[in-house]
Amino acid sequence: MPPHKPNAPQPQRLTLTTTSLRNVILSNKSDVIYYEVITPKWARGVTTISRLDPNTRQYDIVGEMKNDAKGHAAEVKMWGGASQPADTFLVKGDEARRSTFHGKDGKRYTWRASSKRLELRRDDMPEDKPVAVYYKEKRYAYALKMSRLPYLEVDPVVMDTLDSLIMSFLLIERRRRKKDV
Repeated sequence: MPPHKPNAPQPQRLTLTTTSLRNVILSNKSDVIYYEVITPKWARGVTTISRLDPNTRQYDIVGEMKNDAKGHAAEVKMWGGASQPADTFLVKGDEARRSTFHGKDGKRYTWRASSKRLELRRDDMPEDKPVAVYYKEKRYAYALKMSRLPYLEVDPVVMDTLDSLIMSFLLIERRRRKKDV
């Protein structure tokens, strides 16, 4: 992401605790932003995304993914609403390696996947400015322990639609890992 002015709000760095997308915590350094993604062993068909309210210390379920027998996300449900096919929530684009979704704020967002990283752009913003970037983990000698955990760097302009962003990130990264973007 481009450097910010000194008084401008800084991007949030949401660190993933593991490389798993089924059981992971995404949080910033102070845990004010804290998402828990859980797929229980006894219910592999449902992945739940919960957000911790920093004031009440209670979890709010923001989304669910229903997984098919192969482990692909088949349906998505956001904010307790109706289920919709995952391919309707995150639509594969005409161009290869691009997928779009509409955030809670009503704006259209596009994920762009490359072999090195994943970038999210908002359609009404300049083309050269991603609003979120996913950085993979780094490992010692490419095989051992992680020297850097994976993280998602999120621009403050998309904080109102962070729930949708997290859901779409989980979907696009699952697709990308299966080489189905």
